[in-house]
Amino acid sequence: MIPRRSHPKWEALVKGDIRPNFKVFSGNMMLSQLSRSIRNDDSEGNIKACIDKAYAFFTRFEQLFSAELNRIFR
Repeated sequence: MIPRRSHPKWEALVKGDIRPNFKVFSGNMMLSQLSRSIRNDDSEGNIKACIDKAYAFFTRFEQLFSAELNRIFR
């Protein structure tokens, strides 16, 4: 199960503070793209939008990433 969007680790993930190395490379690419976006615009609105994008991505592909996300969000 994917943690709620309000979980504080989502922000750390999209900012690049937590750097997982997912077995499925697309997860790494998604987070890398979002962290670059935040480096260019660290406004609260952009951070929230990036969290929304990450949440939508990982929810869509939950079966591929659930075990690794569970380790991150313990």
